[in-house]
Amino acid sequence: MHIGPHLVAYAAMINIPWPGVSGAPARLQPLLLPLYRQAGIEVSLLRLDELHSQVSGNKLFKLKYHLEQAMSAGYRRVISFGGAFSNHLHALAFAGRVMGLETIGVVRGEPGYADNPTLRDAADWGMRLHFVDRRTYRCKQTPEVADRLRDRFGDCYIIAEGGAGPPALQGCGEIFDAFPAGALAGTGLVGLAVGTGSTLAGLVAARPEHCRLLGFPVLRGGDFLYRDIASQLREAGLADSAGWQLQLDAHEGGYGRVSLQLAAFLHAFEQETGICLDPVYTGKLLLGFNRLVVSGGIAAGTRVVLIHTGGLQGLRGMAKTLYDRRSAFRGALPL
Repeated sequence: MHIGPHLVAYAAMINIPWPGVSGAPARLQPLLLPLYRQAGIEVSLLRLDELHSQVSGNKLFKLKYHLEQAMSAGYRRVISFGGAFSNHLHALAFAGRVMGLETIGVVRGEPGYADNPTLRDAADWGMRLHFVDRRTYRCKQTPEVADRLRDRFGDCYIIAEGGAGPPALQGCGEIFDAFPAGALAGTGLVGLAVGTGSTLAGLVAARPEHCRLLGFPVLRGGDFLYRDIASQLREAGLADSAGWQLQLDAHEGGYGRVSLQLAAFLHAFEQETGICLDPVYTGKLLLGFNRLVVSGGIAAGTRVVLIHTGGLQGLRGMAKTLYDRRSAFRGALPL
């Protein structure tokens, strides 16, 4: 695995345990829920969220080679895209500050959103925020938009929304290196939340033959991700190893939507395990996985690792909404 000189310095400055720099793995935390005992399965959570407080979870791996390429090519300015509560822009702003890169965030929405905790952090870390309407944002991947951005902001390295692209797949494949020694050998199933599909695509390309992958899309109608993930792998020149599938019913109404049951589940899960989950990604992963266990979809004897991909910064400002929604829930929870 390649560790460029810029990332060695970066890792040292913010104490990130990149595999190959310090060799420190992520923590694998057993989940001792009655539901799992009854199903006869062993489930653990890979705590990528603990690797760094700001460049959280899978963002460490998705940004890794983007930043190395930008620095190695001599770019001093990086532009990327995201919504008003984007974990990706939040992480990029902090990483850019550490590495001495100017960062520009193209944000879907109104300038008034700049006052939310996510974008306040990004601005405090030096990110310049450029707000665009939804129609313009939908065209973000076109060459015309890239040309307009370069005309406005100058020469820059452009990262797609969420950090997608071949460098992200290369980095995300190294999530397997973050497993504690020997832990992957006995793991039959790895599950994770899926947004753009880049993290899952990287894992697909690096998947050990004995280990299946199960992605839980967090947006409605996520079946298009089968095509998108295959396309991302082709673009990166990586093989589709098969051995993976998507669980399409975990979206809870759509991207960023929080159902009453999800709000109640987040609270109950934290009370039971002491682990905080975010409602956009990892919360939907755990709720969707637990429903699958209840339905008998995980064979007895399976050893499962679910990946905590971070994103907890997005919880700020949501306390009242989550409290109101969980208080309104009536029914059983899959725990």
